[in-house]
Amino acid sequence: MNFDLKFYYLLVWRRMPVMLVIFTLCAGIGVAMAMTLPPRFASNATLLVERARIPGELAESTVRIDANQQLQVIRQRLMTRANLLEVAEKYQVFASEPGMSADDIVQAMRSQTSIAQSGGRNQATIMVIGFESGTARLSADVVNEFVTLVLTEDAEIRTGGSQQTLAFFAQQVQRYNDQLTKQSSEIVAFKEANKEALPEGLQYRLNRQSTLQERMNLRARDLASLNDQRDRLVEIGAAAIQQRAPLTPEQEQLAGFKAQLAEWESVLSGENPKVRVLRAKITELEKRMEADGNGGPVNTESLLELQLAQIDADIDFTRQEIKDTELELSELRKAIEATPAVAIRLDELEREYDNTQSLYNQAVADRAAAQTGEQIEVNKQGERVTLIDPAVAPSAPTSPNRKLVAGGGVFAGAGLAGVFFILTELLNRSIRRPVDLSRALGVQPLATIPYLEEVSVRRRRRVFKAIFVGSVVMAIPIGLWAIHTLYLPLDLVIEQVLDRVGL
Repeated sequence: MNFDLKFYYLLVWRRMPVMLVIFTLCAGIGVAMAMTLPPRFASNATLLVERARIPGELAESTVRIDANQQLQVIRQRLMTRANLLEVAEKYQVFASEPGMSADDIVQAMRSQTSIAQSGGRNQATIMVIGFESGTARLSADVVNEFVTLVLTEDAEIRTGGSQQTLAFFAQQVQRYNDQLTKQSSEIVAFKEANKEALPEGLQYRLNRQSTLQERMNLRARDLASLNDQRDRLVEIGAAAIQQRAPLTPEQEQLAGFKAQLAEWESVLSGENPKVRVLRAKITELEKRMEADGNGGPVNTESLLELQLAQIDADIDFTRQEIKDTELELSELRKAIEATPAVAIRLDELEREYDNTQSLYNQAVADRAAAQTGEQIEVNKQGERVTLIDPAVAPSAPTSPNRKLVAGGGVFAGAGLAGVFFILTELLNRSIRRPVDLSRALGVQPLATIPYLEEVSVRRRRRVFKAIFVGSVVMAIPIGLWAIHTLYLPLDLVIEQVLDRVGL
């Protein structure tokens, strides 16, 4: 490959006007942007997640959230649409652009806000909040507002979480207390309804059953003995009736009184007035009969009837006692038979009560721990986010870097001009040198005659190029100035162009 330095030198000069136009356009745009871009001020605030001030083994907060996770939650809540619109409205962030919609404001606020978070194992968790705006005071005010929102959100998360935990366990304690009251009432009602079959009285009922059974056997023997006595008296009475002598009226009256007395004593107590009066009559009658000499043998039939009446009363009493004993034994058997089922059900109720009591005791302990945790959070003794470096108004703009922007435009113009020259050379396949002729035809020419241009034509062409280049060089800054002044600031024009192309 032959490299003809003179040829390329002349070629550069030939294409210099276009390259100069490209260079001038890019450099002009860069310089214009460097001069017209508004200053931007960025302010930052640093937040730190502090560890709990009270050791966990002594008292522990009920809000157990990882520091990084907590900051992530706060960050998401901070950047909500409502918060951003409220901050923008409060500080009139976009007062110079009244036509912005709510969506545009939210998008602009998010793009101008920066939140950086750092931390890790055995490292402090730090959050840096920044905001960029056209004025230094505004950027600091917005950042400090964000910091206030973060601290408020952190306090609400921690105190709200501790209060919710306390309210939950207080509700649990009340619920278990109500259950205990209800179950206690059920146990009392069940014991009252089954008091004759409770398991704690089973031994007494068994002993009572044995006692009643022995009493019943004894009364059965007494009844048999009484029946035998009655039968013998009946036989004796029958024999005595055949041999009896006539009774005097006083003796008949005395026998009647004694029969009536035996009847009343079987149903009335000895202190009853009727019994006492009748005894007094019998005593007086006996004394009168002795005084009159009529105190002979008493009528045997009347005495026998008295004894029979007494024995019949004893038999009736013994039979009633046996009947009452059988009834009590029957009720005891039913109670003893029902005792296992009652014991099982009572054990179930008491076991449920004991389980609820355990849950109640645990809930009371948890409520006490929740109360301690709430006091820790209310008094700000737990883990919390603190401000260690507030935002201040910057003394100088942080952007744009005007020298960098202008230098970038110059370098971009030079680069594009170079690219233009290289591309035009690579795409140009015309024959311009003898070597191009030999390469195209495959022969070596004996001589070449260059194109000879008249001096006047060459002069006119050079004048035309100079006028064209000068016009373009003058038109570029004038056009940029006109756009910036009459239509829209260049920074906004560039933003719109970038938005349209999706950058």
